[in-house]
Amino acid sequence: MKKQILICIDDSPTSSQALLYVSHLFGSQEDVNFLLLHVHAGSAAAFPEPEDSLNSLTPDRPTSAMSRKGDHLLQKARQKLEAHGIHAERITTCCQPAGSIASAIHQFGSHHLVDAIVVARRGVGIVGELLLGSVSSALFDRCRSTPLWVIDGNIQSERFLIPVDGTPNSMMAIDHLAHIFSGRTDVRLYLFHARSFLSSPPVCRPEMFYDRWGKEWCDTHLSGNGCMFTGPTHLLTEGGVSQECIFTLPEPTTIEESTAIISAARKNNCGTIVIGRRPESEVKSIFGGVSKRTIRQAENLALWVIG
Repeated sequence: MKKQILICIDDSPTSSQALLYVSHLFGSQEDVNFLLLHVHAGSAAAFPEPEDSLNSLTPDRPTSAMSRKGDHLLQKARQKLEAHGIHAERITTCCQPAGSIASAIHQFGSHHLVDAIVVARRGVGIVGELLLGSVSSALFDRCRSTPLWVIDGNIQSERFLIPVDGTPNSMMAIDHLAHIFSGRTDVRLYLFHARSFLSSPPVCRPEMFYDRWGKEWCDTHLSGNGCMFTGPTHLLTEGGVSQECIFTLPEPTTIEESTAIISAARKNNCGTIVIGRRPESEVKSIFGGVSKRTIRQAENLALWVIG
């Protein structure tokens, strides 16, 4: 099955790091295509871009300086991907103006049904984010139906840490991994669970998943001792990920889950953390959910947020 990854391009050095990240992981995967998008500040067009510009009756619009700059950035980004062995036919580019960059990226990704949106964090830090805002932070708040991959630093690792807790959001993260890495044998996936001193022991509830995977499968793989790991493992292997690529880590008890997640990622040389996010309707602490606290603390790591 073909997959399409949307990569957000701007003029920052971190944008190049995002390109290197995806080309390292997916450059040799012919079933993965790349959609490069540059959004610059400005009013959105009154008419959408025509599907066939040569035969369109829509009048041509003059090209602005910002559009020309965007086209130049996209051309450089294309060249970087091609330099890593990615064929030109696997790369599509688009440049467009918008009043809200994050909103435009989110809408574009949803319209094109991409498998993930990739954005580089520009390193403004927590204080800068609170004062100035950031595209990655705004996308984090918007992207619920499309997985968001936030890249921080130069990451060249095929090791992934996946926090699991038996909840639907955790299983959706596993489902995303099974789709993205189906047929791969070169990645390493580490299943991890950390429990706060103040939290109750996790309980798997197979009935929560009957509608998606059926009663028989859920009762078999999402119940009993170790269900937090057996269910995800079976979902990955049935999705085409080799059993040899999947590892289960010890379960520590910790004061703060997000700190334990990042610590486990570094200890096991993982370059990416894949985390399922709770629904907006669920109550979070005043400090935000685990996924948001993790993304704020993560440095020189990629974070995939699903849900």
